[in-house]
Amino acid sequence: MKQYTNNNDKLGAMKKILITLTLIMFISIGFTQSVTNINASVVGDKIQISYTITGLKYYQFVKKASLYVSFNGGEFKGPLNEVEGDISVGLKNGQHTITWDALKEMPFTDEELDFDIRLTIDEKDRSKKFFVTLAGNDVTPLGIRVGQLGKTGWYVEARGSFKAMDSPNYNYDGNTVNDYEKPGYYEFTGMGGWQAYSALVGVTQQITMNIFAYAGVGYGVENYIMEINEYNYNQTTSTGNDWVKYEEYSNAGVEIDAGVMFKYKKLLLGAGGTALNFKSFGWSASVGLSF
Repeated sequence: MKQYTNNNDKLGAMKKILITLTLIMFISIGFTQSVTNINASVVGDKIQISYTITGLKYYQFVKKASLYVSFNGGEFKGPLNEVEGDISVGLKNGQHTITWDALKEMPFTDEELDFDIRLTIDEKDRSKKFFVTLAGNDVTPLGIRVGQLGKTGWYVEARGSFKAMDSPNYNYDGNTVNDYEKPGYYEFTGMGGWQAYSALVGVTQQITMNIFAYAGVGYGVENYIMEINEYNYNQTTSTGNDWVKYEEYSNAGVEIDAGVMFKYKKLLLGAGGTALNFKSFGWSASVGLSF
């Protein structure tokens, strides 16, 4: 409770008025916000009320702020019309100000004023949207992620390497191909790469209007394979070629996938990481569209 005096002729009727602010939040969708740091002052021939809104969710916004007044504890009157300042669409968490031209709207004498600010809250569109992105990491650069965005959504993902279909038939321990039993011999060609693939399912969670987290689990394989030429002892030309798996650098098992996706209009960009069997880790990226 604060007492204000002003010598301005227009404010003669406002001398020694006790201005008491009572902010009551009328939330149309049932969420509870709060207002703090409430202050009122006489500025010129008007009353200025400042306040701070807190508690608005990222998907909520104020459609309208309406000011009401009560004289000497009576019934609230309003919404008041001779107001300006922060009263329209788009108010967010933070400090705001409403200015009321009291003498223009309803002249009064010495009275106790109670103010009531009523906020109408609405939600931004959070309807679920499907998305498709290209996804990959350094070992499995060829992939696709398909799912749904919303408050909580889902996705499925499949990735592969350029040699995903080149299955190795033999195992190399760093010294020899132990299970090579064909008649003849083999030679390494110097060609090699990753024979890898992954399949996962997961969930998406909206963090802000444009940022979504995702996390999934599935199965993955990362085999480092090397090419061999095969020969028999009756001719010097190769009789064919095959792939062998370098066991020390190969891995398979449970794969975890996690990261964030950023949406700009329909464009969807993602960044995250993968962990295969908790032995190998890699960064991942994605790009695509939501619709």
